[in-house]
Amino acid sequence: MTRRRIAGGAAALLFALVLAQQPWGELPRRARYMAVFAPKELAVRRLGGSGAALDRRYFSFLENARRRIPPGTPGVALRVLEPRPDMPYLYLATYCLAPLPVSMGPFAAGGVPKGWITALYGANPAGETGLLARLPEGVLIGPSPGPHP
Repeated sequence: MTRRRIAGGAAALLFALVLAQQPWGELPRRARYMAVFAPKELAVRRLGGSGAALDRRYFSFLENARRRIPPGTPGVALRVLEPRPDMPYLYLATYCLAPLPVSMGPFAAGGVPKGWITALYGANPAGETGLLARLPEGVLIGPSPGPHP
């Protein structure tokens, strides 16, 4: 048996399992949704999906930040001010900003790694030093000169 046949059989089995667990009345709605969103840009498709359902405004922030991160940035320090920061926010940021490393800290001695930028969600401070970009949902600050001694 060839790899192609095995892969095809596995895909057919997975498709059958998905169909068996879905309410039949929902399938036409999902098909229409896919037909409408398939030709759209990836960020628009993701915004309409379940991955961004956690906080669509936060997803918009991440997408805006991703487009404005300078080339060669080694990583992103993430600060979520509203709502309470927790792991789903870090997971979504890691997914959206890949392949850049993303961390919510805590950072040793109050600094972020050298060259990293800070993505600050949920605030738009007026006089922030090192401002890279002001976004509707927050700001990008940096790059960091490194941890403070």
